[in-house]
Amino acid sequence: MKIGILGPAGTFTETAAVQWLKESVKNDTGEINYYDTIFEVAEGLLKNEVDYGIVPIENSLEGSVGETLDVLSGENAEGGMQIVGEILVPIRICLMAKQNLSLKKKALAKKHVYSSHEDDAQALAGIRTIVSRPHALAQCKRFLRERCKGLELKAVDSTAGAAKLASQSEELAALASEEAADKYGLNIIVEDVQDRDSVTRFVVLSSSGIKTYPTGNDKTSILLYLKDSPGALYDTLGEFAQREISLTKIESRPSKKAMGDYMFHIDCEGHIEEKKIKEALEGVKTKVVMLKMLGAYPVASNY
Repeated sequence: MKIGILGPAGTFTETAAVQWLKESVKNDTGEINYYDTIFEVAEGLLKNEVDYGIVPIENSLEGSVGETLDVLSGENAEGGMQIVGEILVPIRICLMAKQNLSLKKKALAKKHVYSSHEDDAQALAGIRTIVSRPHALAQCKRFLRERCKGLELKAVDSTAGAAKLASQSEELAALASEEAADKYGLNIIVEDVQDRDSVTRFVVLSSSGIKTYPTGNDKTSILLYLKDSPGALYDTLGEFAQREISLTKIESRPSKKAMGDYMFHIDCEGHIEEKKIKEALEGVKTKVVMLKMLGAYPVASNY
């Protein structure tokens, strides 16, 4: 089994992939292929380079991952890929940098952990830029504002990519996972720098036409393009409300056709094979321009 994820090694997506293999597939021997971007993960899946793709879709602090929503909204997503699973991963972000003399002199333990502002200043001496994935930078806004004043912030494609860059320059520090620090030989300066505890939801994508079956605790994801008429969204959502179907997510995304023109990503409780879900979606079809099934899959277990 080959799984495509956002690379390089050491990303939170890799953590999600390992967790999914152990919990859902009951197998931890899958081969992992690393890609530079979420779009490339999707392309690798559609080209049959991998059997599954695992990508982040939303974080409890910073909301949805736009690149993943765009992948799911793409024309080739219709029949080409579907969501077959989800994983929840708690996010613990560390500030890390390459070892240098000042850090070695202050070594407290194997990972040289610092917690005071005075130690931060000493540990960050010589650091000019902090790099990470945009969502990670956003999750650490308060820490960066209060304790990393004057440093440039630079967005890159992944947290592990940021760690890899930091391992190549003493002028860079990275926001990434403890696993990434171990992988790239970096010094953890401060642990848990996220503004508050958060969880990232990842989805498992397949392009092989796999059919999932109801488990009694499922979720169905769809994409809607509404008619241009007053009350269109209200009328559409009424199909779920009148059948007492709970919506766990509703998010608008630009259609990229015109200003103010949107599509809607919706997750609802239940499986497409269940009678009331089928009936609701049949009703929705009569009220929208386009309805795309993104997948039905088991709800993630508690993290």
